[in-house]
Amino acid sequence: MAKVQSALLIAAVIFLVSMLGVSGAEKPAAGKSRYKVTGTVYCDVCRAKFVTRVAERMPGAKVKLECLNTTNEKVTYSLEGETDKNGMYHLEAEGDHDEDEICGVKPVKSPKEDCSEVIKDMWAKEFTRVTLTANNGLVTDTRKVNPILFLKTKPIAVCAEVFKELHYIPGENVHP
Repeated sequence: MAKVQSALLIAAVIFLVSMLGVSGAEKPAAGKSRYKVTGTVYCDVCRAKFVTRVAERMPGAKVKLECLNTTNEKVTYSLEGETDKNGMYHLEAEGDHDEDEICGVKPVKSPKEDCSEVIKDMWAKEFTRVTLTANNGLVTDTRKVNPILFLKTKPIAVCAEVFKELHYIPGENVHP
């Protein structure tokens, strides 16, 4: 009987200590949050508006992380960056941007003249969304962003083969 009581006491102590850790981790102190925002920029050589096997990573592309107030749409935070030799960007964002803000990364400038068009149609978003808050269940401070694309002026020759492999017909309304 004493062994059962000891085991229950130990379990209760472990539970209480773990709850203290969880309650202390709810929200970091203001101004203390830092997030590593990473993503890749591609030249969409097929003008598919999604990454294909022939899409080219773009070293030297400029991107901007912006957070906007959801009420008045004013910029509350802004940070610019550039892709490395692998076409990847790594931004160090500061602050916790939660309910009242929406954050995202958008293309700013392409290093290639023949691949500098930004997608602007009904399916494209103004920027690729990223969550910069500790109040969302994510346990890591790294935020991975969906790919950003610049469109090539004219598709390259292999694109017809790529589309055939994907059973994709450009120009068809493939969205619901």
